[in-house]
Amino acid sequence: MEKLQLEKREITGKKVKHLRQKGLTPAVVYDSQGQSINVTMSSSDAQWLYKNTTSTTILDTQLEKESFKALVKEFSINPVTDEINHVSLFRIDENVPMVFTIPFKIVGISPAVKNNIGVLVEVLDSIDVKCKMADLVPYIEIDISNLENVGQTIAVDDIKLPKGMSLINDEQAKAAIVTITEPQKVEEVQPTVTEEAVEEEVTEGEEGAETTQEEQTAGENK
Repeated sequence: MEKLQLEKREITGKKVKHLRQKGLTPAVVYDSQGQSINVTMSSSDAQWLYKNTTSTTILDTQLEKESFKALVKEFSINPVTDEINHVSLFRIDENVPMVFTIPFKIVGISPAVKNNIGVLVEVLDSIDVKCKMADLVPYIEIDISNLENVGQTIAVDDIKLPKGMSLINDEQAKAAIVTITEPQKVEEVQPTVTEEAVEEEVTEGEEGAETTQEEQTAGENK
């Protein structure tokens, strides 16, 4: 998509269902000042956004005669029909630091996993940071090639954030991103068959056969 085209809308509430019947999806654009504008986009554009954008995808956006950069913040999906009910967008102020959710990307091969010593557990898949749009990156790489033993962990304060980025709060620094845990042992429980049980089963089978033979003999003598 080269540019997301938006149109202002006056229709709100339950009446927006008529927009969907016309191939339009209701949306709203928020800005850093807390203001919002009700808009619409084509339903095909809404589907494209849902399938192709992430929390760091910058969209060239056109609203009537105004052009600006925007991010998709949230989709509202109908749980029955999977139709996109609504899209929330955020208008980017390129000169002001804002909060972005940056995903992690795991790279490298852990020796612990390669040698079947442990299992890699991804504890955190993204992090909230503050930065200007010019410093925004699509993801932060987490190199796991040094994780050799069970118990090793990479926390947020073990990585170097890209230039211009800062954590939202200090509590995030201690959060684990990935860790190596012991493999879970799966034990197959086999039924125990004792000699006594085998002998009893054989005896019952023999007794049953003898009983049947006796019944047949009695029938012949009648």
